[in-house]
Amino acid sequence: MSQRGRFMLRNWLTLSMAVGAVLAGTVGYMLGERRLSDERVQALKEIDTYRQVLADAAQKQKARPQLDAKLQSLANQMLGPSLEAVDSQVRSRLNRACEELGLNDFSVTTGVSIARPTPAKKEFKTPDLRKLGETPDFTEVQATLSASGSAERMYRLIFRIDAEPWMKRIESIRLNPNADGQVVRLTLRLTTPFMQGETAKAPLVLDPKLLQMGDRYAALFGSNPFRIPPPPPPQRPAVIATNPAPQQPAAQATPGTPPPVVQPPVDPSGFPYGEWIITGIVEGPSGPEAWLRHVPSGATLALLPGVAAGELVFRRVEYDFAVFDSPLGPCRIQVGMNLTQRSTVTG
Repeated sequence: MSQRGRFMLRNWLTLSMAVGAVLAGTVGYMLGERRLSDERVQALKEIDTYRQVLADAAQKQKARPQLDAKLQSLANQMLGPSLEAVDSQVRSRLNRACEELGLNDFSVTTGVSIARPTPAKKEFKTPDLRKLGETPDFTEVQATLSASGSAERMYRLIFRIDAEPWMKRIESIRLNPNADGQVVRLTLRLTTPFMQGETAKAPLVLDPKLLQMGDRYAALFGSNPFRIPPPPPPQRPAVIATNPAPQQPAAQATPGTPPPVVQPPVDPSGFPYGEWIITGIVEGPSGPEAWLRHVPSGATLALLPGVAAGELVFRRVEYDFAVFDSPLGPCRIQVGMNLTQRSTVTG
């Protein structure tokens, strides 16, 4: 090797050693300051965050068909995808219900619509997602139905509207009978929602079996609980109690409950169980009470535990049943049924 070559090799080795020393010193300084380890930890955290975001996105993408099915199920219970469609449908369906019951005096009005925003609005932070956060989840449409007719038809109308298959919330029901109780004025307010742009893919069909459940209280409303009964004839003797249970107190009026009314004369052949229906069961100040109504006369009676109606001695209430003791053993009678429609208490 020439002298010049040896000189260049020696200078190159010297420069390499100097650069290596600088790099070693820099790395050592940064390690001593924990800069590289902190940056590495931060980078690993960001990688974990990105991986979690991707995993969440994949999971949400996989669950999207199920979510779409739930939304479609809700849309199938609504009356349309727009305010105009829902307004028209709610009027049409309420009018049809009144017409099918033979009512002539009725009207349907719609009120204000209220857009309900998403409760997760603050979660939509990017400009693209912010538009979704400002879009209402759904809109509520208010409607009011006013109708007049017999008590039975008003009851049928209320039950028919409640049984309708479209999604709704009945806000209030008001019944105003006229002076003699023969005509009742119904005012019913309800709210129904819709999702903008979401159209039902299945027809709304009224379930006949659900509608037939309205027969449960048909006897009660058929007797017209709003009717004011005529005064009894003067020659008609009043019977305060019939076949009371031994050593049991008579039914007494308590605050907030209708006072007991004298019963009509009883056929000598026996107590008229079929003429008495149970109109309600309540927890009064003195305990459970069973309210009865005599269909032919309109007379009422409130039974306390231990008080008898004929051979039946009232004991307690179970859900919407009144439980009695009878010569054949304990029995129960559901609200809306007469005293002959008994079922045996088991257990």
